[in-house]
Amino acid sequence: MSDNGWEDALEELIAFLQDPPAADTTEGRSFDAALRRVLASAPVISEGALDESPSLGLDPSLRERLDDLARRRASANPFGQHPNGIGPTLGMDLGQS
Repeated sequence: MSDNGWEDALEELIAFLQDPPAADTTEGRSFDAALRRVLASAPVISEGALDESPSLGLDPSLRERLDDLARRRASANPFGQHPNGIGPTLGMDLGQS
């Protein structure tokens, strides 16, 4: 992977952006990993910089779209990598919060 590994991950995301794969598939896990890499590493280009010179980074509107997608996919499984739950709690009553 190049120094800008987020670019490789972005190419993978673009292939599925209109119709992301289901999260519980091999393609879905690969898509989610690529999404996390892009969001963690890609610089965001300020709107003024877009007019001055072309540079590598995410357009602010694309960044917002990817953030929204990541939130939706993360909320599909509230237990993260534990799809069957995280086991019994340790006596916390969340109803009182």
